[in-house]
Amino acid sequence: MRLIILALSMMFAASAIQAEDTFLEGFPDVPLLPVVKALEDDPVIFDTPSGTVAEARLLLADTPANAMKSYRESLIALGWECAHAAPTMVCKREENRLTFTSSAPDAKAAKLILRLEPRK
Repeated sequence: MRLIILALSMMFAASAIQAEDTFLEGFPDVPLLPVVKALEDDPVIFDTPSGTVAEARLLLADTPANAMKSYRESLIALGWECAHAAPTMVCKREENRLTFTSSAPDAKAAKLILRLEPRK
């Protein structure tokens, strides 16, 4: 029964993400979720011999802890493996690693720093 519920929630999350169809520039399969008010600046994106490196600062409409929870659920539905230990969440998939970092996990109107780098 738990597997059925998990599968249904993953299908629902994936379909909700596909309905939005808005992903962060330079970040493979990382959706722009409603918990993000705006990007602080344009993302910094560059390619290296070992893969793409990108960084963005997300201005949040909620606490960083709630934003990380939303991202964790969405990214797992897209095939990422995520581990959260405040103030950081790390997600891995194939050759990529995403790191979400906040200096104040429970502060309102805070930011998350999102960094993509090749998996080591």
